[in-house]
Amino acid sequence: MRVASHRRRSPSSAGNNPRFTGIQGDFFQQLEAEAEVPAGADLDYHFQLLGAVKTAIAHARTLGLKREGIVERMNRLLPELDRPITLRQLNSWTAASKEYSEFPARFLPAFCVVTECSEPLRVLAGGIGMDLIDARERAFKRLGEIDIEVGRAKREQAQIKRTLGG
Repeated sequence: MRVASHRRRSPSSAGNNPRFTGIQGDFFQQLEAEAEVPAGADLDYHFQLLGAVKTAIAHARTLGLKREGIVERMNRLLPELDRPITLRQLNSWTAASKEYSEFPARFLPAFCVVTECSEPLRVLAGGIGMDLIDARERAFKRLGEIDIEVGRAKREQAQIKRTLGG
């Protein structure tokens, strides 16, 4: 998954960039723009992340995967760890009452793969005004970019033909 911008732009901003035209261009600018975080924003997403991790665990449960299975599969995806992740650690990371025991960011990709849920990553990306896109969405984005390029090439071709009188 990739991270893309999720902030709004005015329709006129597309006209400032020759790569983009009309509404389609504005959409692509939104996807490519960097995130802007308001000054003084509270970027502590502890409880939102905790909720997303619990949501992912609940989703895994619907797939027949218990916490023990999550830990086991995460360890398979993280073979270079000095010490394997334990069920006790996972329980500690997901307990709101445990102070100083937060889910380590370095384990989130493996966790999301195992639980088949990207919500924890979406929460973190959303905190900085970004959103995740999957391979299918990325392909749609590229298809739109190609359509824009083809349209531009056809306009250029027509202009050259008019210039040549044909």
